[in-house]
Order: sequence, then structure tokens, then C-alpha cells
Amino acid sequence: MKRAFPAAFLSFCLIGAFLGDKPTGRDIRQFQKDYGKKPAIVLVFLDWNALPDKDMIQQVYGAGSRLLLTWEPWTAADKKGIDFDQVLTGQEDGYLRAFARRVKSIPGHAYIRFAHEANGDWYPWSGSKIGREKYIALYRYVVDFFKASGVNNVTWVYSVNWEDIPRKNNHYSLYYPGNAYADMIGIDGYNWGQERWMSFERIFMPRYRDILLRYGKPVVISEFSSAEGASGMKARWIREAMRTLSRMKEVKAFVLFNIDKEAAWRFPPEEDSGTEFKKQIQKAYFTER
Repeated sequence: MKRAFPAAFLSFCLIGAFLGDKPTGRDIRQFQKDYGKKPAIVLVFLDWNALPDKDMIQQVYGAGSRLLLTWEPWTAADKKGIDFDQVLTGQEDGYLRAFARRVKSIPGHAYIRFAHEANGDWYPWSGSKIGREKYIALYRYVVDFFKASGVNNVTWVYSVNWEDIPRKNNHYSLYYPGNAYADMIGIDGYNWGQERWMSFERIFMPRYRDILLRYGKPVVISEFSSAEGASGMKARWIREAMRTLSRMKEVKAFVLFNIDKEAAWRFPPEEDSGTEFKKQIQKAYFTER
């Protein structure tokens, strides 16, 4: 595997963002215009049987960014999982081969976050639904297939939720595929607003410390954002979040979920929260390359 982070970046944190389902060079340039720096990493979500779009690849890499592919083994429209046994018995190898070829053709480095948040209970591939053994076997099968196909421009991200749901007998470490199968460990977490207002540090720091103690792997905050609160609270939240990130030296990248979805996650550049985010990422520690 090629080095995901050149030696010059070992004391830095890469800026990342989710900009939409099919990001373009224009989206990346707009982010740069809004916040003063472009995202080094752009997050996308892909269903099973989909391939990374060729035009999207060209535009993202042409703009000097790289992709974090969140690869979900389901059809998102109906939230139905695939037949995992068919993957494990080789019946999906044709699709895997096409996906591997597409990723191998990417003109640069990419990140793949496969079957994320296994320690939650909301996806068909959740460990509490399919079991620890099958989840790990599925994850390893996909990684082994790519390695056997000569795909060496990928960093594999084992990404977990910040809390285990359900909590009993569902610790994120149960589903860890092994050091040979995870180059980085991602953590997803959100501040849901006034009903459950939580600081970035409270959400992420306990899991971050546990990951370092257990695995010593580099970490990416693979999804994060904050909903609205009382006046000024969201701006204060992101200011404290970025200050906390600057102390988490093994976090090599973050991905801001900068799209309104279940809540008002976006940091509008014309509002205080967006202005504060822009101010914070001007620090040299947060890099666009």
C-alpha cells in the first residue's frame, strides 16, 4: 500500500468534507471560496452494485482532492442488505472485480470505508444483526480481493460509531477485522443539538483514546457535525471542536458533514458558525494537501 500521509504531513490534520452525493470540481472550489481552504478529502457514499463515477473521479482529482469512498453493502433506497453469503462464496466477484478496476484506475490515492458503523444497529450489516464472525469475514474477503487484484492505491478505513448501540455485548472492538485489514480507524459522531447537546471532546475523546491503546492506528474523524443550538452555540461548538482536534495528534484527517440532512448540519459561510469554522482551519495544522 502506498503511504496515505507523506512524512511531511505527520504533524498535520487533513481537511475533509461531505459536499453531496456526486461532488464536482465546482463544489470543491466553492468550499475553498467559502472557507479559505479546499478539502483534501471528499466523502461519497456508494451502494452495492454501484461504481465510483468516472466523471466524479476526474473532477475531484482534477481539483487536487481525493476520495473517501463509503461503500455500503445494501440498496439505500429500500434499506435492504445484500446476501452476504453470496459475497463470501464468490458469487459477487464480478462486481468486486469491476469495483477494484475502477479504484485502481484512480489517478491518485483513495480511501475506502467499507461497511461502516458495525457497532450500531441501523444497518443490515450491523454486527448485532449478522454476527461478529460474518462481519469480519465479509470485511476481510473484500480487502483480500482488492489486494489480490493489485489495488495498492487504497487506505482501508475501519469506521465505527462513537458509541455502541446496543451497548451490551456490542463493543466496536468485537468487529475489528485485524491490523492487516485496517490501515486507519474512523470514528463517526454528531452533536444532535439542544435535546442532546454534547461537545466534540465528549463525543470523540473516549473512543479515540481507546483506539490508540488497543491498536495504535492512525485515526480519521470520518463523519462529524453539529446541529443548531441557542444563538452562538454552534459557532462555539466548532471552535472548541477544532481546538480539541489540534490536540488529538493521531487524528490525521477529519470529514465535516457539511450538508443539511437529518438536522441542520451545514456550517453556512455567511453565518457565525461558518465564519468560525473558516477561522479555525486557517491554522497551519489543518491542511488542504
